[in-house]
Amino acid sequence: MTHEQKIRVLESCLNEEPKNYRDSFKPDLFLFFNEDFSVDNLRMDFLHHFESTSEIEQWVNFVCSQIVLKFDEEVESLGDFVGEYLEVR
Repeated sequence: MTHEQKIRVLESCLNEEPKNYRDSFKPDLFLFFNEDFSVDNLRMDFLHHFESTSEIEQWVNFVCSQIVLKFDEEVESLGDFVGEYLEVR
């Protein structure tokens, strides 16, 4: 997959209709990327580590799940919280 294709997959995944509570955080992730789904957005560089559509979808689901389980808006910003998950572990 090209970098641009990976960005399109991420954008598509974040724009899906929410199916559950976890999915309701996808618009927050969309905003985290400044609604800029272009190759020029440096926040998209983390996608280089992924090789498939399913890996990107799994990452989105994982981060949304972590928001549900661990995010505390009184302690940190959503941007800081999501930023920790941009590095593929």
